[in-house]
Amino acid sequence: MRTIPLILFVLILAFETAVSAHPHVRLYSKLEVEYSEDKCAGFWVEWQFDDYFSASVIHEFDKNKNGLFEDNEIKDIYNGAFINLKNYGYFLFLRKNKMRQHPKKVENFKAWQKDNLLFYCFYVPLQGMNYGDDFYIAVFDRSFYCDIKYSEIPVTIKQTSGKSPEFEIAKNKDYPVYYNPLGAASDMRIYKKWKPGLETAYPDEIRLFFKE
Repeated sequence: MRTIPLILFVLILAFETAVSAHPHVRLYSKLEVEYSEDKCAGFWVEWQFDDYFSASVIHEFDKNKNGLFEDNEIKDIYNGAFINLKNYGYFLFLRKNKMRQHPKKVENFKAWQKDNLLFYCFYVPLQGMNYGDDFYIAVFDRSFYCDIKYSEIPVTIKQTSGKSPEFEIAKNKDYPVYYNPLGAASDMRIYKKWKPGLETAYPDEIRLFFKE
């Protein structure tokens, strides 16, 4: 029997999250953060997916079954299994002080397979957004459809000039994420205060900062 096409899987994800908070996909995330002096130009995100989701994507999009994703197959993955994540803020939260937002866009999407596992990589540009010293990045699916964990080496820093920042990872207890578990998939509002009907989550945030 033919497996469910990935575009249908993504549509299922968009609706099932409204009624289910049980994770169905596991991925491991790591970041490469780019700095110039005390400004963050952006960061690369790399995800490694679990066996089952990897098998689904590889089966659906590796059309010639050669163990590689050709350029046209990567384009199909982007359109059929990745770009829908813009409705979920790409699972990324940026925070400076009390201000939290999702990235406005991502660039340079790549996909590959290794040892039967699926990998995504993409770039989040931050130039001109005043991110540098003491800001936070969280990789977190507030729908809880995806169980996201940080890799063993979660962050590497690429500094072109000047002093390199430090990083630490800690659970955010002061600035929780409020979300509507029954909201539409397109509801990507970032709620600043709890109100009836909202759930509360405390994501593990990556803090980037310069030591005194």
